[in-house]
Formats: sequence, structure tokens, C-alpha cells
Amino acid sequence: MWVDLAVTLDVVIVVLLIALIAVQILTAIYGVEIKNFFYRLRFTKKRQRDDIKFLLDFFNNLASTLVKLSADRVGALIVIENKDSLTPYINIGNKIDAAFFPEFITTVFYNHKSALHDGAIIIRNWRIASLSSYLPMTKKIVNVEYGARHRAAFGICEKYDCFAFVVSETNGNITAMHLDEFKRLSQSPEKLVIEIIKLFSSAGTFKEHKTTSKTNIVDEAEKFNKRNQIKQK
Repeated sequence: MWVDLAVTLDVVIVVLLIALIAVQILTAIYGVEIKNFFYRLRFTKKRQRDDIKFLLDFFNNLASTLVKLSADRVGALIVIENKDSLTPYINIGNKIDAAFFPEFITTVFYNHKSALHDGAIIIRNWRIASLSSYLPMTKKIVNVEYGARHRAAFGICEKYDCFAFVVSETNGNITAMHLDEFKRLSQSPEKLVIEIIKLFSSAGTFKEHKTTSKTNIVDEAEKFNKRNQIKQK
């Protein structure tokens, strides 16, 4: 029995020594590649976190902007590129390249005397690409309660894969359009951001962002809202 145990221990020691030697040989030969692999793995995880945070910030800014405009009954039209390019309508508007932040958006739509007040703001790659872009009106018969902004939102979404968000200056209602879908959205910022993210998710937008899982960003948005609710109590 003791002999068998000694033999077994010898075999284990030999196997471990062989494995150690093999690791050393592989490290000597492929050391740089192995180091780069773990660096890329760490970098990818960091990039995923940064990507999620960036998109979450964008959607929270969009939601807070729409809620502010809705509360003050200020009409607005915001269009976001998805899979189709909106270059023709960006070019006929006032082209800019600016980060999306609520103060800038509300300033544009609140100033009724400004020429930039009319038309749509177009977003490309999560940045403002143009102001006061005039869009094609739908030729379909729509309810009389919907004005020019709604008709323009219907019109652009009929022709292009994009998202259009409209705030009604009549009643403050927030609506979203994508292709042939039309949806009334919540006027609560916490619920609205989740609705917006799910709208983009269902359209396959996050498939273009390989480092971003659509499940992750929805989960992160819900966690963000819960943290805010706790802080407010």
C-alpha cells in the first residue's frame, strides 16, 4: 500500500514538473502574445464599461431633455440616425458637430424667435449633427391632433430607418416613431429612459456596438434609477 502511494506521488510530481516546464517553454516562446491577450481582455472589459456608461449618459440626457420640454409644453423634434444615413437632411440644415446635452437642446427649442427653433435636430453617432433640418411630410392621413412636427416625424421614419422623438406643444405628450411604429412614451424620467433604451434594443441598434450588450445597458439603466431613488428618499 505504501509502495503504491509512493509511486502515485512520484507520478504526480513528474506530471507537475512536466507541466511547469511546458508553461515555462510556452511563456518563453509566446510570452508577448500571452501578455497581449490578457491586456486585450482587460482593455475589452474596460471598453465595455465605458461604452455602456457613454450610452447610458446619452439616453439619460435625452430622457431629461424630453421631460423638461414636455413639462413646459415646448414643441420639439429630435431625430436619431439608426441604420440609414440622413446626410441629405443634415446637409440642408445647419451642420454642427457637438455633444448632446440638455441645456443646449432646450435653448434651441425654447427660443421661438430663433430661426433654429423650427425643424428637427438630427443626431448622428450620438452627437448633434444638424439643427433646423426640414424633413419630408408624410402623405398618409393622420389624426388632426398631430401637427407639423408629428407629420415630419412620420415622413422621415417612413423613408429611413431612424428614430424620431416629438414633444407636443399642445399637451406635452412625448411620442417616439421608428419605421411604422408609433408609441406614446412616459413623462417620468426614470420610466422614459428605460422605454427609450428598449426601443433602440428592439430595433437592433446595439448589435452595431459589439462591446455593448443590450441586456447590460438596460440592467445598468435600471440600477442607475434605483440608486437615484434611494438618494432622493
